[in-house]
Amino acid sequence: MWLDVSSLAQPLGGALAIGNFDGVHLGHRAVVERLRAAGGLPTAVLVPDPHPLTVLGHPQPLLTAMPLRGRLLQAAGVEQLVRLPFDRQTAEMDPDAFVREIILERIRPRHVVVGFNFTYGRGAGGNVDRLEVALAEAGVPLEVVAPTLWNGTVVSSSRVRRCLGEGDVAMATALLGRPHVVVGRVQPGQGRGRTIGFPTANVATDGGIALPAQGVYAVRCRIGPQVLPGVCNLGPRPTFDEGESLLEVHLLDYSGDLYGRVVEVAFLQRLRGQMRFDGPEALRIQIARDAEAAKEMLGVATPGWDMLGWPG
Repeated sequence: MWLDVSSLAQPLGGALAIGNFDGVHLGHRAVVERLRAAGGLPTAVLVPDPHPLTVLGHPQPLLTAMPLRGRLLQAAGVEQLVRLPFDRQTAEMDPDAFVREIILERIRPRHVVVGFNFTYGRGAGGNVDRLEVALAEAGVPLEVVAPTLWNGTVVSSSRVRRCLGEGDVAMATALLGRPHVVVGRVQPGQGRGRTIGFPTANVATDGGIALPAQGVYAVRCRIGPQVLPGVCNLGPRPTFDEGESLLEVHLLDYSGDLYGRVVEVAFLQRLRGQMRFDGPEALRIQIARDAEAAKEMLGVATPGWDMLGWPG
């Protein structure tokens, strides 16, 4: 899906967008829309990986790992996904050298599109004004896309992360134009959910991916060709005095062995925060209530399923 820029057999030409595109939120989608409108040219994106902030020692949780990010970009209409392997040497490139060696020599675009806050090169010394001058010297036009606003504030990956940190997955959905999704593999647990009639799948996720705040959520899960509704508990299990934070999903009206399976979990709505109950029976009653509440919420239309490429 992703092709390293150093592996290009020949320059791509066409229209090129450059950026991190973490989350492929509404602001990123606006960039892609302008990319697709660039005179009917073939479209490509150039994305640094790992994230530059990680390389520079300021890691932050990502909204999407590269495989999911690529799927979302292609769903938005991007034809070619190009990865820029990012390391300290790349970070220290002179901005003009970056444009000359990476953009013009390796890709040779006929049109370039970036967001309004795009920076590049050593110390983020390159900005849209400097990029416009460098590209103009090579006869390549630059299009700078204005910020996308939601309720008067700019849509950004950092804003989405704040929403997730507050447990506001509904607002995160609005900003992303789709539900926030985390991907993980089901691993064996202690089977406590099964003992009270609500078996759960313990999903081990990538530690670098942003998770919502601890609590209970209505979710949909993709497992292979199936999309199933469920209730997710994110955090420790205070009723059992277990402090380890877990992502546990109870799939509604489903039975089967999921150990080792890859699961995509889409967060749709927060049902409640974490609570400590007097014992397993009180917990069982509450989970039953959560399941009923989730069924009602899961009946409401949610935008963005076409972006995820889920079946059904």
